[in-house]
Amino acid sequence: MSITSQNLDAFLTCAQTCHFTRAAKLLHITQSALSQRIRNLEEELSVQLFIRDRSGIRLTDAGAKLLQFGLTKNELEKEVLDQINPKSSAGFSGELRIGGFSSVMRSIVLPALAPLVAAHPRLRLVFITKELDELPALLKRGQIDYMIIYNEVVEENIEIVHLGDEVNFLVESVKHRPPDIFLDHDANDQTTTRYLKKAGIKKSFPRSFLDDVYGLIDGVKAGLGRAVIPLHLIKDDPEIRIVDRKNTILFPVNLHFYNKSYPSKLHGEILNHLHAAAKERLK
Repeated sequence: MSITSQNLDAFLTCAQTCHFTRAAKLLHITQSALSQRIRNLEEELSVQLFIRDRSGIRLTDAGAKLLQFGLTKNELEKEVLDQINPKSSAGFSGELRIGGFSSVMRSIVLPALAPLVAAHPRLRLVFITKELDELPALLKRGQIDYMIIYNEVVEENIEIVHLGDEVNFLVESVKHRPPDIFLDHDANDQTTTRYLKKAGIKKSFPRSFLDDVYGLIDGVKAGLGRAVIPLHLIKDDPEIRIVDRKNTILFPVNLHFYNKSYPSKLHGEILNHLHAAAKERLK
C-alpha cells in the first residue's frame, strides 16, 4: 500500500498549521475538499490522525508518526530530484528550519550555518528564537526541523545531541554602579533564582525584565542592574565585568531532532557545522 501524495500533502499542511482553514488557503482548495482528503487518508490508513475540539486540531500519536514520515520523505525526495535533474545546479536546496533560545541563535547557530548557506545559494535559513517552553511544540508540529534547548525532551523518535555547556557568570557594568536589581528575561525566568541558590545567597532581590539575553546585556551596560549571562557572550566586552568568578551556573546546550532512518547529506552537514561552532564558542 502506498499513501496518495495529494492526501499526504493535505495532512502535512494541516499538521504544521494546526488549522484547517489556514491549511486550505495554503493549498488553494476549499475547506470541505481539504476535510475530505483528510478523511480519505484516515480511511486509507484505518487510523485517526487528528483530534478535533474547541481549541482546534492536534495530532494523535499515529498522526505525529505520519508527520515525521512525511517530512523525511519530502527531504529525501528533494535531495534525490536535485541529484538526478540535469537542470538543477549542484548543492543543497530547500529550507533549513531551526529554533532555539536567544543566547545561542545569534552567537553560535548563525555563524555555524552561514558558511553552509553561502556555499549553497538555493538553501534558505528559517531561524526562530523563542522561550524554552515554546520550542518543543514547534518541533512536534513540524514547524522546525531542529531545536536547541537546555533540558532534554525524552520522547520516542527524538534524538538528542549535546553540543556543549553555557557557563554563566554574574556580571555588572564597568561604568555604572548598579542598583540591587537583577535582570531576567521575564517573570518565569529562573536563571537568577538558580544562581543565587547555588551561590548560597538567601536574600531576595527585586527584578526587572528585558525580554532576551541581548536586552539583559544592554541593561547591564546601562547600569540597570546585574544579570547572570553566558560567558561566551560577554568575555571580550570592555563595558562588562564579572562580579564573582568562583560561582557559575551551567546550562547544557542540547540539539533535538526527530530520528532519521535515512538521514540526508544535508543533515550530516548541519550536525558537523553545529558541532564545530559549539566546540569553538563553548570552550
